[in-house]
Amino acid sequence: MTERVWRVSADVACVQSHDGGRVAVLHLEQDVPVILVGTAASVWNALDGTRTETELIEELARAYGTDASVINADVMALIHSLSNSRMITLSPPDKAAS
Repeated sequence: MTERVWRVSADVACVQSHDGGRVAVLHLEQDVPVILVGTAASVWNALDGTRTETELIEELARAYGTDASVINADVMALIHSLSNSRMITLSPPDKAAS
């Protein structure tokens, strides 16, 4: 089973603070933006369509000096929420890996 890789939806506009610690995200079919701050913004900034869920969680754990198992549920809950609101979408499988 391959791990999922997420990327920002093509129907999303976002703007972030200079340091990346605050991100305003708007799905173009919605009226109200979502504001992500701190660790949530870090998760958003890492959703670049290249990292698997495990790689993303491990990278964030290193950045925040914690164990991946400590943050796994929270990161996956945020990914689930962003996916349900169509802010992110699955990246197509890498054809080179096939």
